[in-house]
Amino acid sequence: MFMPYNNAKSVAASPGVQRKVLAYDEDMMVVEFTFDADVKLPLHTHPHKQASYVLQGKLEFTLGEEKFIMCKGDTLTIPPDIPHGAEPLEPSVVIDVFSPMRKEFV
Repeated sequence: MFMPYNNAKSVAASPGVQRKVLAYDEDMMVVEFTFDADVKLPLHTHPHKQASYVLQGKLEFTLGEEKFIMCKGDTLTIPPDIPHGAEPLEPSVVIDVFSPMRKEFV
């Protein structure tokens, strides 16, 4: 699936969080999240594998019992069903890859 960036629709995922699905098939999905500063993404789980790449900004990321400060260029992977969440410390943009795709995002 080819998706020109300008054709991808941005939707409000929650207050202060925008979600833009960039490309996907049944096995994988690439999503851009834009966060306002000081918006808390609470701990949550899902059955998908996830990889996250910080494109811009700085976030405090919680993965299980660990906390990380993630900055531009940092990445992490999240196994399925592991509690995780994030709190942007400044306006931030994160690219997430999910496997399989998140059907609830389309």
